[in-house]
Amino acid sequence: MSRTDWIKVGTLVFYLLLAWVAITQPLTLGANISQGLLVLLVAVHLLECVSYRDLIKQAPGSPAWHLLNVFLFGVIHMLVMKSAIREEEVW
Repeated sequence: MSRTDWIKVGTLVFYLLLAWVAITQPLTLGANISQGLLVLLVAVHLLECVSYRDLIKQAPGSPAWHLLNVFLFGVIHMLVMKSAIREEEVW
């Protein structure tokens, strides 16, 4: 696995931890902070999806797959897409 794959796995674990705290500890400060962070992450990643829409169209592969990955991983997947575009241009 590449370094970006490990970062993506860590990100998913972080999201699951936030969701777990928000669900299992209702009406606590931890749950409120977790919910706030999740809402903030959704908003920021939606903005990234809009900002990177041209890059998503250029990247080789399924645009829907890249859109989902940008929504989940943001800048990390943007770097992966740029690398894939560079590799495609070389060939």
